[in-house]
Amino acid sequence: MEYDLYSPVIMKRQRLLYLNAVSRSVRAAVIGFAIHEPYASDSPQVEVGAEMPYGTVHEAILDGWVVVHFPDQRLDLEPERVGAFGYEFILSQMEALDE
Repeated sequence: MEYDLYSPVIMKRQRLLYLNAVSRSVRAAVIGFAIHEPYASDSPQVEVGAEMPYGTVHEAILDGWVVVHFPDQRLDLEPERVGAFGYEFILSQMEALDE
């Protein structure tokens, strides 16, 4: 690969999206989320009543997010242990850095 010394280098930073779904399927309904932006001032908080950015993990994948962590795929002997937060998927997306 050749590099052009006169072209600007585009810096990228990672965004993280935590999606909590009702099952382990990427097509299951999302019931909770948190977005972590790549800025020092970002302070992720749980917002009651906030609109979900995606209805399913699959929708996020179609929008360019990459799954970096899937929920544990082992058989649940005690499904009630999952709790109110459901099954957590962690997704990543690279964003051009505005400076």
